[in-house]
Amino acid sequence: MLRLRQKLNHQCFSTPPERIGVVQATLRNSRAQSGGWRAMTRVFLHIGMHKTGSTAIQKRLEANGQMLQQHRITFYKDRDNQLKPAVKKRDFKPWQTKLDQARANNNALLVSSEVLSHLLTRQPSDSDRCLGDWLIDAFHRQGCSMTLIAFLRDQPSYLNSQYTQHVKKFGLNCRFDTYARQIMGHTLERGECDPQRLFGWIRRKATTSAHFIPYGGSRSLDPFEQLLSVIGAGPATDWMDLPRINEQPGRLAIETALAVQCRLTTKGQAVIEPLHRRQAFRLLKATANLYGWPKQRFSGLTPELYREIRAHYRASNDAFAQEVWGAADWATVFPEESPEPQPELRRHQRWLVAWESRRISWMLMRCRWPNTP
Repeated sequence: MLRLRQKLNHQCFSTPPERIGVVQATLRNSRAQSGGWRAMTRVFLHIGMHKTGSTAIQKRLEANGQMLQQHRITFYKDRDNQLKPAVKKRDFKPWQTKLDQARANNNALLVSSEVLSHLLTRQPSDSDRCLGDWLIDAFHRQGCSMTLIAFLRDQPSYLNSQYTQHVKKFGLNCRFDTYARQIMGHTLERGECDPQRLFGWIRRKATTSAHFIPYGGSRSLDPFEQLLSVIGAGPATDWMDLPRINEQPGRLAIETALAVQCRLTTKGQAVIEPLHRRQAFRLLKATANLYGWPKQRFSGLTPELYREIRAHYRASNDAFAQEVWGAADWATVFPEESPEPQPELRRHQRWLVAWESRRISWMLMRCRWPNTP
């Protein structure tokens, strides 16, 4: 098992296509719109999935502009949110602008956006093809070679991380087991974590290279290093590193966020507007850092819920692992690591959550309604 995981991490880009799910077309030079011949532009799309270190990858790429130029790569992370709406409308113009910028410098184009993992699988009502098919075909018409890069995470840890993200941003007000079962039962693209549903369309594109890389677990490698291996810009030691940031605010912060939402909902003042959510998050983050709460990470997984989630996705996961990685099953790549349930909060922790949730609730009400006593 260890040998297979090491093989996936270290050699997944040189093993045979049927072993790693890479379908590589024979790509030649194509005629540009100007009528002359030029080398085909390489385009790399890093499409997540969510909660697989995408933000850390993007920040490190942004901090290494000189290295990007040295390797002749134009990097774009869609900070101004132009590309995603364009995909929804099937408007290639903003993408064409980024492609032209890369071509002007004779560079490859690298776009990184985890939102694309679920956006590209969406199928418009007036088409029998998904948005990913549309985007890839649009790039091909512009004479580009396409490489898609996706990191995949085991569902229990993914759901736990997503839940934490939503609660700390005051976008979710329920317990983790409720959230996990809602996701397992939903049919929407957003929030999807079934690899077959997310990435099945890619494996049908015979003219596109796709790299599906396992993320997380005790044996996984640095995602940034693995991405550099795909785009041919390694080794990672040549690139400036950035300090790791623990984005999880901790167990007591999650409990406090839930308590704040309950208090405000009871008073008919639920945190709904984006501005109020940002205010609430800033207060929660400052409180968590003051008390050192990030040191005790939140985990809503119990052994029973962990097994329930794994069982729900097992058939689809196993099929994906066999077809893409040539593994016997999903557990060969992501071994079962049943978690220990978190202990009950201690008395002083419960008191602290109650105190801080009252304080944050009062401050939020003061911001929204200054005359609140």
